[in-house]
Amino acid sequence: MQAGPSLVRQISVRLVAAAVLVSLIEIIGVLVLYSGRRPKLALELVTAHADTIYEALSSSDPRGNLSRISPPRGADDWTFVIHDSARKVIFEQQPDHPGSFQALPEPTDHDWTRLEHDSSPVILYGSRHLPNNAWVTMAVSGETLPLFWRVFVREAWTHVVVPVAPVTILVLLLNVYIVRRMLAPLAASAAEVDALDPSRMETRLTVPATPREVRALVLAMNRALDRLEQAMQTLESFTADAAHEMRTPLSILKLRVEALEAGPAKNALREDVSAMTRLVNQMLDLAQADTLDSQITQTVDLATLARDVVERMLPVAVARGCDIALIDRGATSVKGHAEALARVLSNLIDNAIAYSPKDRSIDVIAGPGARLVVRDRGPGFSPESAALLFRRFWRGAGPGRAGAGLGLAIAQSILARHGATITADNAADGGAIFTIQWTKESQT
Repeated sequence: MQAGPSLVRQISVRLVAAAVLVSLIEIIGVLVLYSGRRPKLALELVTAHADTIYEALSSSDPRGNLSRISPPRGADDWTFVIHDSARKVIFEQQPDHPGSFQALPEPTDHDWTRLEHDSSPVILYGSRHLPNNAWVTMAVSGETLPLFWRVFVREAWTHVVVPVAPVTILVLLLNVYIVRRMLAPLAASAAEVDALDPSRMETRLTVPATPREVRALVLAMNRALDRLEQAMQTLESFTADAAHEMRTPLSILKLRVEALEAGPAKNALREDVSAMTRLVNQMLDLAQADTLDSQITQTVDLATLARDVVERMLPVAVARGCDIALIDRGATSVKGHAEALARVLSNLIDNAIAYSPKDRSIDVIAGPGARLVVRDRGPGFSPESAALLFRRFWRGAGPGRAGAGLGLAIAQSILARHGATITADNAADGGAIFTIQWTKESQT
């Protein structure tokens, strides 16, 4: 399922949308305000075009540029006349339709604007004193909205966009920053949740001081982890207690089986008792694997460990018609729990014995470095089984003795607590290869 946008992004988008909406409301308010103040609009329109006329008058070709000045946008007609400082006409723009306007008056000593007709169509007059001491007097007519539209836009830009936009952008940036800071504890808690290790059930999330909602959420998650840890401890205790309780009746059963007369029934019962004993021992190993974290303190020489385990397992291999070859390729020492690592290696060798043909050798290789390898000459495993080898209670089809499917899962669990990995591959010339590799941090 594809993840949606982040909470920071959602809040930021909504803040931007709110700011844009407020700005639009302000712009509409300006337009509504100025639409009822036509004298103000007329003043702005005359002033704007007086500035345009002054620019043309100050150019290198004033007469040519003045004759090319366009009328105000939206104007149906217009006219203007320019007087110099001596009140002499130096340029006059005639209207397109004679008789549209009254005769333009002589300039006075002050600027003025007058609405002759303030309903649509609008007719306005005005005069402005130019910086070069010239005077321009004009008349303009046109429909209200087209004529004053640019004035509306300019007023909105001047009185809304320019003063409000920087403040709005600054407030938005501050809001986004504040939102990120406020949600930072939530992001940190999410990272801690992702980093939770099922093998470290005592780990808890860091409780932030603020905000209160995130703090409450983290506390609730910690309480849930407390309940989960208690449930796991109960399950582990039950497994260990059940395995311990089963050892005594199994020992008694084994003695009674040995007291029976020799025959097929006795052999079958002996195999069943051995399988049950193996399962009980694996259950104990599984329970103990979850309590190793505080016991991984010994310095374990892998070559010595391999030699001791091979010596202990050699009689089992010989009884099955196999042999075990120990190869030392310069193994180093690691930090760990010697007994637990011995159980792992014994388990791998036991599996190799079970699946190896008679009169074939099993290789146990120590090294180079922090590495142990167990290689058999059996049928190997199918590609479909590769992903299931280390799953609890999964048993592959093979000629070896039946099991509960716990051995490799227990080995992986123990090695994970030692900072080591175990991988399985098929050898090119037949058989399975199990490789245990320690990380540099786990080496002594």
